[in-house]
Amino acid sequence: MATKKKLPNEDLLWKGVLLAVIGLIVLIAPHRLQSPELRDIVAGSAGLGWLALALGAGCVVLWVWRGYKLWKQP
Repeated sequence: MATKKKLPNEDLLWKGVLLAVIGLIVLIAPHRLQSPELRDIVAGSAGLGWLALALGAGCVVLWVWRGYKLWKQP
């Protein structure tokens, strides 16, 4: 009987992609906004955008790593 290999945690992939998209939006938004006040507010949160992008990338890398470990198992 063939055993079905489990996929790594799917929630980790969704969280990683969502965090990365939010981070990219926060980083790109100041260049696209017309209002100077709103542009300054969003530009002030660029550190949080980088943090969200790094956390999202880390979650995706962890998801890939877990999938590789499961794929490598006999």
